[in-house]
Amino acid sequence: MAGNPAAIKLNENGIPDFNALPLRDGNPKYSAWGLYGDKDELGTLNRLTDERVARAAKNEIKTGVRISLNWPLNAQKDSGFFSRKLFHQDLFAKPPRCVNDDIWTFNTQVSSQWDGLRHYAYQKERLFFNGVTMEDIHEEGSEVNGVQAWAQKGIVGRGVLVDHHSWRLEQIKKPNPDPRLVNFDHFATTPIPLEDIQACLESQGTEIKFGDILFIRS
Repeated sequence: MAGNPAAIKLNENGIPDFNALPLRDGNPKYSAWGLYGDKDELGTLNRLTDERVARAAKNEIKTGVRISLNWPLNAQKDSGFFSRKLFHQDLFAKPPRCVNDDIWTFNTQVSSQWDGLRHYAYQKERLFFNGVTMEDIHEEGSEVNGVQAWAQKGIVGRGVLVDHHSWRLEQIKKPNPDPRLVNFDHFATTPIPLEDIQACLESQGTEIKFGDILFIRS
């Protein structure tokens, strides 16, 4: 089924039935482009409404302890994954003043990073999020689907840790463990089925709410 997004039935959270996708004629299979408008560049970040963020802050913050999720820029020492250029720093003293300047050069994927909506397209259709083309992105001065759209408000909400790694280690201690969990390869294309995520969350006693930000420790 496809057609006019405005004519699609939505649930209480404003989400269409999976079988109703795509929402627009000619869009890739299972895409929900158009749900938040033809010019949208946020996708599911639209779910982080002011009301949801405020409610999360009120109900979830207990101790005020902050934890960095950043991987150090220089964590890859010898060669970058997928032959990407490693981090390099030039540090300069600025005499006669007691001042330092530095210049950093690195590929953004050698550390913690978010893949923007202009990074990887639907390969068959050669279309990025919301129908953006390669030509749209490479047009001089184009910022379409750039991460600056995310940065305007940041990504703030109710974060949920899915500790799949600890859950998996507990599962393989049991008699006749699932070989899929025993032979889990972190550096291969190893899917984590939804039922595993759900089982992990149940064992943690974690409740999922609409608009949550999932962190999967695999």
